[in-house]
Amino acid sequence: MTHFSVVQIDMHPAPYVAATGSARSAQILARLVAERCPGNVFGVRDTADFKGLRSNGFIRDCARSVEVQTLAAQELMAEADDNPDQLPKWHVYFYDSGAGENRFAVNAYLDHDRRVRAKCEADPTLVGRDVIYGDAPTLETLYLMLDAFAARQEATA
Repeated sequence: MTHFSVVQIDMHPAPYVAATGSARSAQILARLVAERCPGNVFGVRDTADFKGLRSNGFIRDCARSVEVQTLAAQELMAEADDNPDQLPKWHVYFYDSGAGENRFAVNAYLDHDRRVRAKCEADPTLVGRDVIYGDAPTLETLYLMLDAFAARQEATA
């Protein structure tokens, strides 16, 4: 079984927070712990990082808390049909500059990248979003999604 680690990436070397069995569950833990420990930034590694430097006890306890573990399990169950392999979740954002041939733009960010996603969601040119599961989307995938989104936008206009 492959293990994934949640690490605190705003410190060097990144201290270990928790380990889990799937990339998606590690993402969820990283996001939930970041919500409960503001000012800290967490990431995911695709190895079990049990022997490295450990984050402070409060953060590790937060990741193991009944609340966080229950929320993570509920989220995994809610997306089980769409993501049975528990692959990483990417949020895709579509923007509309309002003019020109290339008026639409697209970006994709990992689910646990809270700071960047908050900026995207606050952008006044944001006109749509989507979710995909798997490895980082290629530029080709993003452009195909953008073309489909732009076609839907024009069809409703």
